[in-house]
Amino acid sequence: MQQLITDNKTASDEIIKAEESDEIIKAEDAHNQGILSSREERIYHWHDLRFHSQEQVKIAEALDPTNTLFFPNSKARLTTPSGRQNQEPDFLIFHQGKWGILEISHPDTEKDERRDRLFASHGISIIHYCDANRCTEEPDRIVREFLDILSQG
Repeated sequence: MQQLITDNKTASDEIIKAEESDEIIKAEDAHNQGILSSREERIYHWHDLRFHSQEQVKIAEALDPTNTLFFPNSKARLTTPSGRQNQEPDFLIFHQGKWGILEISHPDTEKDERRDRLFASHGISIIHYCDANRCTEEPDRIVREFLDILSQG
């Protein structure tokens, strides 16, 4: 059974039941890369972790059997030229003593080179972007490629 939980500041929480799967989806104000959006975004839960898309869940499922330490959608507090700011990479991954970021590229998002430079200035120089469609179609291959890049970096 699927549950959709809606956060609403003016009304009490509402639970809508659907009969598609056991997955819990939470709709809430979107918060991506520190920018609030007026639209609602689904939040997918897998093993008590929160994801913004099915593609992120697929990558997490592919990362899990590798026994790699990863943090999905974790907010980081960074020093920038204009002061302290929050940034939220899709996946912060620690593998063989090295940190890297794996980002999922959607058609409506752009690579944020300024943000990438901020992470690089804090020691995370491996930032890899992968197409959302590839994440759905071949998540295991994406994870293998990323871990290979990270271990060589």
